Amino acid sequence: MEQSSLYDRPDLYDLMAPRDPILERFYVETACERGGRVLDLACGSGRLTIPLAQAGLEVVGADRSSVMLERAGTYARSHAVEPRFIQLDMRDFDLAGTTFDTIIVAMNSVLHLHSLDDFAGFFKSVGRHLSPNGRLVFDAFLPNIAMLNADPGKREAIGTVVHAALGTIIVEETASYDPLTQVRHVNWYWSSETEKDFWKVPLPMRCVFPQEMPLLIASGGLILIERFGDFDRRPLTAGSMRQICVCGL
Repeated sequence: MEQSSLYDRPDLYDLMAPRDPILERFYVETACERGGRVLDLACGSGRLTIPLAQAGLEVVGADRSSVMLERAGTYARSHAVEPRFIQLDMRDFDLAGTTFDTIIVAMNSVLHLHSLDDFAGFFKSVGRHLSPNGRLVFDAFLPNIAMLNADPGKREAIGTVVHAALGTIIVEETASYDPLTQVRHVNWYWSSETEKDFWKVPLPMRCVFPQEMPLLIASGGLILIERFGDFDRRPLTAGSMRQICVCGL
């Protein structure tokens, strides 16, 4: 069974991360409110970078994965836009004094930060690159007890997708939660019609609880300005599935 990072296979990753018009509209409208430069951190294959560029914004897409950035560049050219793409680690980056009016971290990507040092480095790096009235905007799923108490040995089917070369693929997951690190350790198992478990990929994600989030943001020198419970800007409630944060200096 092959095991690697989910971001080593953009052809498979993209199948499990289809376009979401509501998410795109939220981030594009939020960035357009401020105009100017936009930094799309953890941009992956450019799923959000391209709509931002199509809206007429000056966009930089950044990611750790060179493979994802290569795919993002191909997608951008096919959509006749030319955002700049760069490789960096969002825990510590320096773009030589360049500042941005909006910095975006979409689709739970901020939860790849696991330790307090990770978060502190991320928020401080962001703070160095925000314009005086700039905003950091990101989303993170809202942990719930049922999710965290899942049977770690039980496989759950999470999706069926169709790959151009591999055909129909079933994706299953197992998950266990470490309450000390607050990291949910997920494994995704990919099976085609001809080969079960041809790929296994770990996906550890930090859980950040609602009362904890403002403290993490403040630890990096930023302020939580607004928080929503969904991309339609509804208030955060106990029934929300995610917390969407808008932060400033």
